[in-house]
Amino acid sequence: MPRISHLRFFCNFAGFKKHLVSLKKRKMRCGVDIGGTNTMIGLVDENGRIADYDCIKTGKYEMAFDLVVTIAYSILRMAKVNQVKIESIGVGCPNINPETGIIEKAANLKFKSPVSLLDEFRRYFPETPLFFENDARAAALGEAVYGSAKGLKNFLEITLGTGLGCGIMAEGNLLAGNRGMAGEVGHSIIVPEGRECGCGRRGCLEQYVVANGIYRTYTELCQQLNQPPKAADYRSLAILAKAGDSIAIDTYQKTGKILGLALANMACCYAPSHIFIFGGVAQAGDVLMEPTRESFEKNLLFCYKDHIKLEFSGLMASSKNAGILGAAALADRA
Repeated sequence: MPRISHLRFFCNFAGFKKHLVSLKKRKMRCGVDIGGTNTMIGLVDENGRIADYDCIKTGKYEMAFDLVVTIAYSILRMAKVNQVKIESIGVGCPNINPETGIIEKAANLKFKSPVSLLDEFRRYFPETPLFFENDARAAALGEAVYGSAKGLKNFLEITLGTGLGCGIMAEGNLLAGNRGMAGEVGHSIIVPEGRECGCGRRGCLEQYVVANGIYRTYTELCQQLNQPPKAADYRSLAILAKAGDSIAIDTYQKTGKILGLALANMACCYAPSHIFIFGGVAQAGDVLMEPTRESFEKNLLFCYKDHIKLEFSGLMASSKNAGILGAAALADRA
């Protein structure tokens, strides 16, 4: 969607508002899941069903203002089409302080400086309750409310996409930490002096187990074997692996070995009963999970063996989205 001017947006907003007030509508919550590649926006009804959704390419926007304008326009458009009143908006975003709504130096977003999403959203929704949370913690909340973590008090939600996020549920509470920065395990160093990361350090976990990192491993293996790459990105790479391509399979073997080791280390810190894997990279399925589980079990401390289940998110096989649902559910924690 092209950039929408501030004046044009408010003209459109005024029209939407007049239309919305004139109708008696049911209420819905809105969940916004801001990722490094895509931003997902959804209307969620009282039964946890996503009634409508939209997808925006996050990478197109170098300014938070432009991204929020587009998100706001999408929310109001869906509200008009579905004839609903937005009762609250929850936003999941990397590196955001849930108390202040300020993003601080998110490695996978183009706007690096401190940005107040609270101020940006308030421009267009001055009377709507707004809630903010780290995107991985929002996904963990979605898992707890709508997915496989119902009734669980201690679990980890690992999101694999452009980056790696970790939502930590400890004794039934999401662990936020100082400034809301707990769970940045994607930036734990797994390969000393390894690949350069967007955070400024080298060898971070997410440089090896997320979309670009997996594909980089694949191209490096192709170069070593003097073979041209058959896959164009991580999605087609997963298809190749499922079809039996040896280099693609080796790529996921290497990826799973690193990811499983990292998860075994996390288990020592948090002692979860379950670890759930979610996100676009997880769509690879068993070609990723099998080597990950093998490495996890191999490296798991003896006292945790047979006490931690490693599985895909319960929302993976449905049309549900943990990020959207979790963001919409933030209102329940207020």
